Amino acid sequence: MNPIKNPFYNPLIPEEGVISLVKEWSEREKKGDRNARQDAVFKIEKYLMKTADGSYTLQSDVRDNSSETMHTRHGAFYEANEKFVNPSGIENKEKIAILDICSGLGINASAALENLLYSESDVKLEMIEIDMVEISWETLAASLIIPSPSESHLLVKKAIENYLIKQGMLQFPKEEKEIPDHVNIRVYCKDAREMVTEIPKTRRYDAVFLDPFSPAKSPELYSYEFLSEISSLLKADGVILTYTSAAPVRYAIMDMGLEVGEGPEIGRSGGTIASYDLNKIPHDLSENDERMIALSDAGIPYRDPELNLSAEKIIENRQVERITIRGVTKMASTVKTPVKLVTDLDDERQKRRVLKHLKKFGIDDLNSLKSRFLVCPQFSNCICNCGHGRPSTSRARIKEMEKRLEIITNGNFKNDRLNNH
Repeated sequence: MNPIKNPFYNPLIPEEGVISLVKEWSEREKKGDRNARQDAVFKIEKYLMKTADGSYTLQSDVRDNSSETMHTRHGAFYEANEKFVNPSGIENKEKIAILDICSGLGINASAALENLLYSESDVKLEMIEIDMVEISWETLAASLIIPSPSESHLLVKKAIENYLIKQGMLQFPKEEKEIPDHVNIRVYCKDAREMVTEIPKTRRYDAVFLDPFSPAKSPELYSYEFLSEISSLLKADGVILTYTSAAPVRYAIMDMGLEVGEGPEIGRSGGTIASYDLNKIPHDLSENDERMIALSDAGIPYRDPELNLSAEKIIENRQVERITIRGVTKMASTVKTPVKLVTDLDDERQKRRVLKHLKKFGIDDLNSLKSRFLVCPQFSNCICNCGHGRPSTSRARIKEMEKRLEIITNGNFKNDRLNNH
């Protein structure tokens, strides 16, 4: 089984020792060794990282001299609940469909099942469908030899085991938990970019759990084109949830017409929640994030036009685009220039740097009319005499500020015509 068709694509997966261990276990089992899995259970212990809630995670392979854990140290199961399941609003429905991208060890899927199967609800649950997408079969197999954080994880293990046996990677069924008739867990081991284009257009999801490694490590799964594909798979009140708060990701989702807001915060980091349904967005983005996304090159999205570029090429192309438009159509993200508009900076050195960037747009003062014109959409009362009220959503404010920057860069800003803007 080789799900990677693009020879130039090198996805980030668990560290090499885990991959080697799983492959060894697979080969032994295919040769008839019934003890191979139990041996793997003992051997994987040295790679397990216990998180704060008692659940376990693994470390990624090294890329660019650094690696990431597959889940937060605050708790793998806790994170799944707080950043994906709880804000998804999937409870109290008769039929529920979830797309779990980069399902990894099955923690997010199991947290969703735990919430749906074992919690009280006034609505009778008729069917749960979960599509789990993971490019690495070794990662799927690793889920079978880690301690389960919940009863529902045993159901996910059973689905993964069935899949790996069917694919010929394992031979002996060991998982005893039976999957209920009203639970359908489909496992896909392939590049998520390929998988989402093959999903029938009649299939729509209540929630998409987008859980790759960070955009800096796996930009291919945060590209404008990929996010466009998964956005098209949402139900009218469906949600996309991801742990990242990266500006290029938020800009891309917002540019497709989805409302975007802050996801729950764990530690110092908050995630992102997006939906066509504004009622699904509990909290707006912060004012600083809105400005950086709308006005600076930080919001330039990752691009993967044919859904087949390597992570390295996507990052390289974005950097070239940022350099090209910086100081031309977007402000430099360095020193967070947009955040300083309509403020009083005491640090003279920093103020000089900010004004140097602003001068490229004909802005000579942090509190000039042009400065106020740009960020006026964030204020309850107009500060630039444009006469417009404050748009009600983060998306609307971002789009309006972006539009105003375009007016300035195109040389169409006229002091005496503000009231007609």
